[in-house]
Amino acid sequence: MGPATKNFAAPVVHSRDNPCMSLLWLIALSAVLCSPQSAPPAGSGTASGAGEPAPRLGTVIEEQDLKKPLRTKAKLAAGTIVSGDVTAWDGDGFQCGSTRVAWLDLVPSEFKRLYDKVMDDDSIDHWLRFAELQTAIGLEPAAQSSWKKALSLDKSAAPRVEASRKAAAAMRKAQLEKERMAREGSVQDFAADGTAPRWPVLTDAERDAALTTMREDAKRFAAMAGVSVEPIETEYFILVSELRPAETKELQKELDGMYRKVLGYLGVDPKVNLFWGKAVIFLFATEDRFKAVEAGAFQNPMVGRPGSGQVMGLCHMMKEKIFVNSWRCADYALFGSVLIHETVHGIMHRFSTPARLPAWADEGFSDWVAAQFQPASVERARRDQAMQFIRSGGNIVTVLDMNYRDGSWPGQNALGYAVGYAIVDAMMREDATRFEAWLRQVKGGVPWEEALQKSCSLTKQQLAANVARFFSTRD
Repeated sequence: MGPATKNFAAPVVHSRDNPCMSLLWLIALSAVLCSPQSAPPAGSGTASGAGEPAPRLGTVIEEQDLKKPLRTKAKLAAGTIVSGDVTAWDGDGFQCGSTRVAWLDLVPSEFKRLYDKVMDDDSIDHWLRFAELQTAIGLEPAAQSSWKKALSLDKSAAPRVEASRKAAAAMRKAQLEKERMAREGSVQDFAADGTAPRWPVLTDAERDAALTTMREDAKRFAAMAGVSVEPIETEYFILVSELRPAETKELQKELDGMYRKVLGYLGVDPKVNLFWGKAVIFLFATEDRFKAVEAGAFQNPMVGRPGSGQVMGLCHMMKEKIFVNSWRCADYALFGSVLIHETVHGIMHRFSTPARLPAWADEGFSDWVAAQFQPASVERARRDQAMQFIRSGGNIVTVLDMNYRDGSWPGQNALGYAVGYAIVDAMMREDATRFEAWLRQVKGGVPWEEALQKSCSLTKQQLAANVARFFSTRD
C-alpha cells in the first residue's frame, strides 16, 4: 500500500503533506503560504470575447440594393436561424428585414449559397471579396477558384489578386481569433450572474505575451535547481523534464488527454485552452531539485522540514499563472497520480473564475480524475479507508464541513481525502450532469450548499445520506 499523503490547499498555493502533521503545524504553514485570492488581472480582452471592431480588410464593396427582395432563411454559425427578405448587401454582410447579418456569421454553406445569389458574376470586386470571405472561414480551395475567376475577367488584375490574398490571410487570422475568443467566452457565460470575477479572455497578442512569460519563467525557475533542459510544449503545457525520454513522451500524451477529459466533465469544448498561455510542469528526477525550486521560485521553505513528510507534487496558483512542481519517486504509479491530481487543481483554478470548490470536492474531484488514469494507486490510498468510515456509521457531514481556512481539513489520518473521493465518486456515478451543474454554480460564486440545493435539490445532510446509501451495497 502506498504511503498516505495529505494535501494542504490555500487560495494561492496548494501543497501536499504527511497526515501525521499536527494541527498547529498546519496553522503555521497556512500563515506562511496563504495569501488573499487576487481578482483576475485586467486585460484588453473581455470575458465575453467582445472587443473593439476589427479593422476593415480586403476589397470594399459599398451597399448594393437588390432590384427584387430575396426571400431567405439561413443558419448562423451560432446555431440560430435568420429569415426574411434580403433587400441590400455589401462586402461585410446583408440586410435581412430589420436584421443586419455579417457574412462571416453564417455557416459556410449558407454563406456560399447567399453570396452567390446576390453577387454580379461579371464583377472582379465581387469575386475578390468572395475569395477573401471564403478564406476567412476556411474555404481555401473555393477561394482559389474565385481568385482564378477574377483573373479570367481581367488578366491585368494580378496585382489586385495578390493584394486580395494578403488581406484574406489577415482576415483568416482575425476570424480564428474571434472564434477562439467566442469559445473561451462561452465558458464564462454561466457565471454572468455570479459574484466571482471571471478570468478575462485574451486577444492573440495578449496570449502570445503570456506564453512568452511562462516560457521564461519555466527556464528561470528550472535554473534555480541547476537544471538546464529545453522545455517541451504540448497543446496546453510547458514541460521541463529531466526524466527519461520515453517517460516524458508518455506523460505528454497523458497530460493532454487528461486535460481534454476534465473539460469533457465540465461540459467545455475540448479546443478551449483555459490557461494563461500554458501551464508549466516541472518533472524533476530528484527530490532535492524539487525542493530547490520550491524554496527559490515559490518561497516555500516548509517542504522537507521535519514533520512535513515526503512531498511529491505541488500546484502553485500564482494569480493567473499555473505551475506544477513534481519529482519522480520510485513508485511511478503514485508519482503519476499525484501529478494528475495537482494538475487538476490548476485546471480548476483557471476554469471560468478563481472561485474554489469546498475542500471535499476540490480534493475529491482531483483524486477522482487521477483514478481514471492511475486507478490502482488512488484506490489503494482512498477506497478502503472511505468504506470503513462510511459503513461503520461515520458522519459524512463532518467531512463536508471540513475546510482549509480553519485547519480542519483533512482531519485525522487524512480522512477528508478518502471520504471526499468517495463523495465525488458517488455523485459522478449517480448523475454526472448534476455534479457538473453544481460545480459550475460554485465556480460562479454561489455558496456550495446553496448551489447543491439549486442543482441537485439536496441539503448537505441529504447528500451525506445519499452517499452512505450508495456505498451500503457497492464498492
